[in-house]
Amino acid sequence: MMAKINRAVRRLIRSRSVQEAAMASPAAEEFARNYVAGRDLDEAMPVMRRLHGQGLLLSLAYLPTSDSESETPGMLLTTLDRLGELAEGTELSIKPSSLGLRDNAASAASRLAEICGSARERRAFVTLEMQGCGEYVETLRLWRSTREHFPDLGVTLPSDIRRSEREVAAVSAEGARVRLCVGSYPVPRAAALPGEQAKSLALVRCIRRAMEDGGYAMIASHDPTIIAIGQEVAARNSLPRTGFEYQMFYGVRPLEQRRLADIGYLSRTYLPYGPGWFEYLSTRIAARPRTMFSYLRAVGDKR
Repeated sequence: MMAKINRAVRRLIRSRSVQEAAMASPAAEEFARNYVAGRDLDEAMPVMRRLHGQGLLLSLAYLPTSDSESETPGMLLTTLDRLGELAEGTELSIKPSSLGLRDNAASAASRLAEICGSARERRAFVTLEMQGCGEYVETLRLWRSTREHFPDLGVTLPSDIRRSEREVAAVSAEGARVRLCVGSYPVPRAAALPGEQAKSLALVRCIRRAMEDGGYAMIASHDPTIIAIGQEVAARNSLPRTGFEYQMFYGVRPLEQRRLADIGYLSRTYLPYGPGWFEYLSTRIAARPRTMFSYLRAVGDKR
């Protein structure tokens, strides 16, 4: 049943008529501003400065349109140049597809190395996203080969993919930066965990494994229970409040993000910007329609 709903939602929001209506609608664009910093860097910069002034760390994700994804590496380099002193401590979050991994692994590695080199000069970070199961092995291979030269390169491991628990143990033993989340891309049944509770429990196990085995855990969750468990596991392992971090989407539980920063935890806001704002929001909903309800529930919770 859920698979049928997923397909129906994808067909609806990806139809040309819906996209054209959304792009022409001031109301749709105004709604998107709750979750997207702007259509370009000029619009996004004031949001970045405001969040930074509130004591929040930033994770920047450029949103290209579907026919301009190859522009992403260049835009991230431009963003680093424009950030100035804000670049220090900022994370660039990048999808393997925007590096061209599906077409040419060697070229993708070259582009990633260029971004990592520029980030290192500015004391910024880079984290690879994980786009579901399709390129799971290739993404890990790209991460490992690049990390030989750039040890601060992070990787995302979603707990809804069964093998991620094993991978978390491996990367944490290397002291890596690892973003831990439930996951938002469809996963084939054979590779997936069944049900939301199983995924959440797996996320807790991943957090525990990362902290116990020496990894730098980036807990990407808005769930109050997960947030509290992260603090408990860190304390049990004698980690300082700066020994791991929380990551949350821009516009979701903003007061909680600020509260965590105010009491000494590292709180990072995932901040997307770029012309592909509609595709970004629609892809998230299409991948997991439950996301739409989670957004509405979290936005309603102003804590």
